[in-house]
Amino acid sequence: MKKAAYILNTLLAAALLTTGDGLYGHIAAADAVHGNISSVSAAADSATPALKPLWHAQTNESGLYDKQAPVSNSLVYYAASGKLMAADLATGKVKWAIPGGQYPEVITNSSVFYITSGGNLVCAYARNGKITWKAKGINSFSEVGAHAELVNGTLIYFNENGGLAAYNPSNGRKKWENKALPMYASSLIGQYDGVLIVSSTVDNYRTQFFGLDPATGKKRWRTEGVYSFLTYRNGQLMMRRQPNLSTVSEGIAAPGYLVTCVQLNPRTGKVTRTENYTPLHDISRLGNSYTAIVGPYLYTADGNFDKNEAILRRYTLGQDSNAKPISYEQYGKWLSGPENSMAFFSQGTELTGVKK
Repeated sequence: MKKAAYILNTLLAAALLTTGDGLYGHIAAADAVHGNISSVSAAADSATPALKPLWHAQTNESGLYDKQAPVSNSLVYYAASGKLMAADLATGKVKWAIPGGQYPEVITNSSVFYITSGGNLVCAYARNGKITWKAKGINSFSEVGAHAELVNGTLIYFNENGGLAAYNPSNGRKKWENKALPMYASSLIGQYDGVLIVSSTVDNYRTQFFGLDPATGKKRWRTEGVYSFLTYRNGQLMMRRQPNLSTVSEGIAAPGYLVTCVQLNPRTGKVTRTENYTPLHDISRLGNSYTAIVGPYLYTADGNFDKNEAILRRYTLGQDSNAKPISYEQYGKWLSGPENSMAFFSQGTELTGVKK
């Protein structure tokens, strides 16, 4: 299954502003140089009009947490009633439907790619829904599913039941396959420095990363750990390493760091650098809700797992482990971001947007 991504900030803001509890918002600006955050407008009063949806449609809830909305050519694509639908973005009027179609995995200006319930990869014209080609997936298919992504002009198919393959997106011809690679709970990271990077779970706790030859699909390296991928920066794969608490006894303090960031060489899979931030006496109940690298900064939302707490903080990459981060706690409960230069918080009935 695809890893859950964060809901679009615009959709989140719209949902909060239209709830029935009188929740209204204002925007604040952050001084990135001095770390000060100052309000640039007062909270909107109760006369602020609520946003209203233009239209709505029932779906099978696939893609609910996708980071990017499935929109192209003024059409929005979704799955419902055993069909792949394409509707006019402004009116919601269905333009075409494909029986047996599923939620789109990839959308380009000309094509929509989806995977059938039997595991086959299908390409259709984005404007009229006409199917242009079908290709058989690899390995036995199960209810766990499969996914596809477009990387450097190649369509990469990864079966959650194991294995992955590469296809020509224009005609569906298979370029290569690797049936042996375990891909349960998997993600396609991308292609960096001539290496295709993919990941999957080891035991639902540890993650394994593979470096593959993008021309043949053959494995070049493998590494594992309690890692989550953040971004590619300065020739390195940036990962957050979560603490391994499997050997910690309940009720005993486990010293560690609030954040540990590691760098992996994409050509070898070797760790080249480790950065620790904010030492803590006990991390045994520490929970992480969000981590992102934006420019020279690392943003992280962490707190007490038992209290469902999440405090957004900002670190400068490469700073001393004891350096204090910039905290956004004063703006209330963290909700989302920063994404697209904004982070959102709530206090009572007030929604606050903060520019990073």
